[in-house]
This record gives sequence, C-alpha cells and structure tokens, in this order.
Amino acid sequence: MRSFVVWGAVLFLACTSTPEGLCENDSGCLPGLRCQEGICAGCGGDGDCQAWEACSANRRCEPREGMCSSNTQCQAWEVCGAGNTCELAEGSCLSAADCKAHEVCNEATRKCDLQPGRCNTSDDCAGGSLWAATCAQDNQCQSVPVAGNDVLIWGTLSEGACYADAISSVLTPTRAQVGFGCYSSVDDNAVVSPSGRVHYIDGEKDPARLKVFVPDAFKVEGRTRSYPSDGAANDTQLPTPGCSATQDVASFVMQAGTGAIAYNCGGVGGGNTYYNLQGGVVASGHRLIAWNASDHLLASETSSDLVVLTPTRTVVPVTGLPVDRTFIDARARPTGFRLALFRSTDVQQLWHIDQEGVATLEGTYGAFPENVYGGGYGVLDSAGALHVESSRRDKVFVDVVVRRPADGSPGTIVYSEDSAPASVNYAANYEQLFNYMHISYLFAGP
Repeated sequence: MRSFVVWGAVLFLACTSTPEGLCENDSGCLPGLRCQEGICAGCGGDGDCQAWEACSANRRCEPREGMCSSNTQCQAWEVCGAGNTCELAEGSCLSAADCKAHEVCNEATRKCDLQPGRCNTSDDCAGGSLWAATCAQDNQCQSVPVAGNDVLIWGTLSEGACYADAISSVLTPTRAQVGFGCYSSVDDNAVVSPSGRVHYIDGEKDPARLKVFVPDAFKVEGRTRSYPSDGAANDTQLPTPGCSATQDVASFVMQAGTGAIAYNCGGVGGGNTYYNLQGGVVASGHRLIAWNASDHLLASETSSDLVVLTPTRTVVPVTGLPVDRTFIDARARPTGFRLALFRSTDVQQLWHIDQEGVATLEGTYGAFPENVYGGGYGVLDSAGALHVESSRRDKVFVDVVVRRPADGSPGTIVYSEDSAPASVNYAANYEQLFNYMHISYLFAGP
C-alpha cells in the first residue's frame, strides 16, 4: 500500500468536489494530489505517483520532463498521447514529411497547407477560371472545357476600345479573364487546349509569336480597379525555332488529346511547312486544318481539295463530300474529323471524315430562332453543334450567339448581350464583369 502524507491543514482547499474537503476520486482533488481513503493527499515520494510522474518539492505529483497529463502541457500543434508524451496532432507537422505529397508544412502554424493549385476537395480550388474548377484524383485543381461548353468568346469589357480585351466561355460571360494588348487578337486564331489553357498568336509582337495566355489581376490603387497595363507581358512565349528572327508565326494547329503544337511561318521561306516546338517538321506541302490524337491530320491541298495525312504522312484524298461546299469549321475526333459545311442551297451540314478519308453526312443544322438574323459560319463545339455569332432582329445593337445542333432542331440563344447586369466592368469598378462581343470572334479546342 502506498504511504501518503495527509495535509489536514489544507483539506478544504485541496478537495473541491466534495463538501468539507472530502473526495471520492482523484478528479475531486487539485492537480498533483490523490484521493486516498476519501481525503485529498500529497505525495511522500516518487513511488506515490504514476510512472510518468515525479513527486515535487511541494508534494505534488507532476509530469516528468518530456511527459504530460493534458494537452495544455504540449505545444499548440501537439496533443498529450496515451503514453503521456506530447505527440504531433493530426493535421499538424514539423516538416513536409509529415504532410501529404500535395501539401507543405507551414512553419508558423505547424499546419499542412495545400501547395498552390492543389486541393483535397473542389472547395479548395480558387475562382477566376473560365470554367468551374474541380479537384481531380491527383489533387490538382482542374478547370477544363466539356462538350457543349468549350466555345469561347474573345471579346471586350469596353465596346470600341482596343485595350480591354477579355475571354470567357460563351455560357458564362460574367466569368471573364483579362490581360491583353490592343493587337493581341489581330489574327483571330486562338485555341483552347485540352487542359483549358488558351494559346494564341500575339499580334503585338514584331515578329508575331505564339503564346500561352496567363490571366492578369485588375490593377488596384486605393479603392479603384483598372484594366491591367501590358497584360501580355506575363504570357508564356513558346519556342518557335522553325521561324527566323524576322519571320512571324503565321498560324498553328493543336493536337487533340495531347495539346501538341504544329506551326508555320510567314514571309519568305514560310508557307506550308509546319514545325513542332523543338523545330522538327510535323508536315509539309499542305495547309493543316485539324490534328487528332492518333496523329492523323486533316489538310487542304488546294482551296477546295481536302486530304487526310496519316501518321507516316501518306496523303489520302477525302472522298464523298458534296461539290457545292464551303468550309465553315473542323474539329478532331478519335475516329477522324468533324467538318461543318455551307451548301449552295443555303443549308449547313455536319460531316464526319474517317481516317481513311471517307466522308459521311452526320446531320443538318436547324433554323435560327425567329428573332435572330441568320448566318452561315461559326465554330464547332466538341459535340458537333455549331455556334454562330448573330444579332437580334427585335432589338438594336444586341449581339447574340446561337447554338445549332446537327439534328435539325431549331437553334437556341446561348449568349446575349442584353443579359448583362445593369452595372458592369468600368461602371462597376471591375467587380462585376461581362464580356461583350463587339468586334470579337469565337474559338474552341482542337
């Protein structure tokens, strides 16, 4: 039996849970005292304490050095474990080794913080993307286009101004990104990659160069926000060693699936030789139109003759297309290519060209809505619908985009300038945005 020294003089101070200084168990005593035979008592030596405790000079059982009895005796990022030692709390860290691969250890808080662009749930992904960001299985925030929502507007936040360009999805013009120069879009040839990054030829550069758009924040001075100056300066310029120091990058196509680039050069020595970013020749002798994931290319030999270039660059003529056709747009498919055509009968059709060059009719585009002017050109989304810029018949200066499926059903308005909030862009201190179509164009993926 343990030998305890009873502090009779301090019974009423030591025992707190039972009247007159008595106790039923240790919890009824002050820290360091024990309930011995109904009385709170101090220790007479280490043997009267737990193995992880020592008897102090004031006869209290206290944790030995490095030991603990509660979380309050540990650091903020620790807990008192079952073995009465301070252990690293869940979610806390001493180094990156204590965190997940997509996290870093914050030395100030000793908490595992997410690396930039990484996530555990979609709520961890920041806004400002062209599409709503989601958290992928690799803990990367992804903002990528999906079928029916992969057509973009290169528009403006100020109609008539060349210094306020913006891009957005046709379906979400209030989710706009900015950061361009006056002549960044002069060539009307942007493409959105499979990962959601916008590639374009920067007309502000002399010579013109191929870039990847990096969105800019609005400039803030006091409480006033303004469009960023020299927005294209932070855009990533891609290497184009196939073009000389004085040659423009004339055009480019992107491969579906991989996002690989094939570009050609303008001026003397340019033309229909297309290079990759390492300077190797991708194809030569044809104007490239589309490039699918299996390395087949849709190309034109003349203004009207289409061919398929196989991975070995064997030329396969396209057969089965109508003679009275005018090209509208093309998109790559795993099985070949989709092609939108304008017929002399004022009909627009969707065709499929397989990798052997055989063309088959997929469908005919339906009529425009009654209150919208018709048009024959546009941009394909990855589902084969044709998006066409137009304007309202019943309202003045209201631009719209009509989505026309190839099943013959009437088109629907998916974008209209009269849907803009009452106060936007400059008038709203750029806190509420709307991307207008004035002197703009549509673009999509490969």
